Amino acid sequence: MKNALLFLVAFLGVALSFDTSRAYFIATEPARLKAGVPTDVYVAGFGDNQGNQFLKTAVLAAQVSRDRFPQRQRVVISALNGSLRAESAILTGAGLTIRKADDEDLTGKSMLRAFDFVGSNFSSLHFYGHANTYNGFRLQSRSDRLSHDDKEFAKIGAYLGRTAFVVFNSCNSGWFMATTGAQMWRRPVFGSLTGSNFQEPMSDGKWYFHDAGQYPSNLTRVGPTTQITRESLACTSGKCLRLKPGNRPYHDSFGDFESGLGFYRAFVSQEAAGLLPQALVHYTLLNPGATPLSLQSSRADFVSALIDWMCPTDKSGDRQSACAQAIRNKEFERDPHLNFFGGKALSCNYTTCGTVVKCNVLKAFFGIVPCRTEVISRAKSTDFSSQLKAAFQGLDQLEKGQLSF
Repeated sequence: MKNALLFLVAFLGVALSFDTSRAYFIATEPARLKAGVPTDVYVAGFGDNQGNQFLKTAVLAAQVSRDRFPQRQRVVISALNGSLRAESAILTGAGLTIRKADDEDLTGKSMLRAFDFVGSNFSSLHFYGHANTYNGFRLQSRSDRLSHDDKEFAKIGAYLGRTAFVVFNSCNSGWFMATTGAQMWRRPVFGSLTGSNFQEPMSDGKWYFHDAGQYPSNLTRVGPTTQITRESLACTSGKCLRLKPGNRPYHDSFGDFESGLGFYRAFVSQEAAGLLPQALVHYTLLNPGATPLSLQSSRADFVSALIDWMCPTDKSGDRQSACAQAIRNKEFERDPHLNFFGGKALSCNYTTCGTVVKCNVLKAFFGIVPCRTEVISRAKSTDFSSQLKAAFQGLDQLEKGQLSF
């Protein structure tokens, strides 16, 4: 029934809007991949109104991977957003080589063919793009997406290494995709439970949402910097981008949700729960942030990096400062309900959340908000504290030499 409704919406929409973009490419580092070498894989969906920002976000993350894990390989799979020549320049400038370009949509099927091209188990898998609750992650076209109930989605697990994690850097990717993927693939999966937006590093050394008015007016975007990796990166022309959840419940064209969380929430099946502490450390290592890390970094640097992605980003800095102090003082060990979300914090465990999402796909075509949430549990959220406890457990394991990446 869902597919029939989506077909109807897509068919009716042709008369109003025709999406002519059609192509995707694969870029690698090194230029020739070697079988059996751990590989970080980055999938950038079609940007539409966001242009090539998703591609730039994936490229920066690949550069961070090179800095943290130079022994690994990196692969970027991206829908073409405009000019192949212009997007090739972004990749080559970051040390990646285009290996394959196909004149067809990036779909679930073509994505799996690209995964086959890699030829190695993935050490991590990162998605960057538009997503919504009712029809999933936009790879390229508006109608053909990667949904949590697609057969191609189920097959992703076969490509993941034993200690790999997956993250959907997208709006509302935690409700269905992250929870379903964690159960299917038996690996930790991160997703957002509100909207995600682009951030850039600013002249005070912190990352802010880069929309006008979302950062202090006395700050400027940075140019060349060693803030992100040990080697200087040129952050001109919006090259230093990452995605982070906002700090309020989602209220926009794809839903009206009463609760959420201000950080990427990790989900994991009961059978794979032992992988979670390592996944949180691994994610922290690979996340572009204000602290260049390595496996030999101090605990204080790791804690600063955790603060960077777990704490909210606010223009005044007050909420972020309070959150940072609470983490450094380990208040999460004493207060299971610690919370810095700018709204009602969602209550989840590591397999599901205490809220169901109900959507009406046809409403979306007529411009009406299609999804809403219904609370099935009134439990007070422990999500912030529980995720930090697992992250600090991972840091303990790292210090004891118990983790291998």
